Amino acid sequence: MKQYCLMTTLAVMCGLALAQSALADRDRGYADRCRPSKPVRESVEISDHVIFGTDQAVFGATTLIRDFRNCEVDVNVTSSALEAHWAYSIWIAVFNHPELCATPNACVVADLEAFGGDPRIRASVFWGGGFVADGTGSANSSLKILSGRTSRELFANTKNYGLQNFGGAEIHVVLRSHGMAGLWGPVANQIGTAGLACPPSPPVGPGCVNEFASFHPPR
Repeated sequence: MKQYCLMTTLAVMCGLALAQSALADRDRGYADRCRPSKPVRESVEISDHVIFGTDQAVFGATTLIRDFRNCEVDVNVTSSALEAHWAYSIWIAVFNHPELCATPNACVVADLEAFGGDPRIRASVFWGGGFVADGTGSANSSLKILSGRTSRELFANTKNYGLQNFGGAEIHVVLRSHGMAGLWGPVANQIGTAGLACPPSPPVGPGCVNEFASFHPPR
């Protein structure tokens, strides 16, 4: 009987100790280790797709999340305005100082240094990914942009700035079409380059074309 009472007393004492420890952990911010003690610093930007070079919206959008804690940008591209079974490459245009564009904070292709834009803008265009649309002309693709210089710069005469002004850069996401997947060359070339494995140029075919774009202003 004494042994039973001793075991019961120890169990109660252990339970109280564990409860006190849990309260102490909670007070120190350790109650739920899956939740950071500080709010995650991020901005969420969602932009409709428009036909490249116009303001005409189509059925598609890009979600862009700037993660200020990890200095990376998560990008999700979704569209149902594509051609069935066509290959598309994704290109990222970053204007690190958009306030210097011809129209401040509303940069266009002419603001790229490769097309005569102000070099102080530190604009950069680089490959972001690629995909093949399904049989309904739809696709969903995710990618990540890391802060810093890039090794994927599109224009040989442009410095590989990449994303340098993390919160202040204007970011454009461009979808470029390469025709029917595998018809004009390896799919890897179609989704991974700007000018390889393209359909014949006009009048036989459209060639590779910038089809859609989304625009994400500085935060």
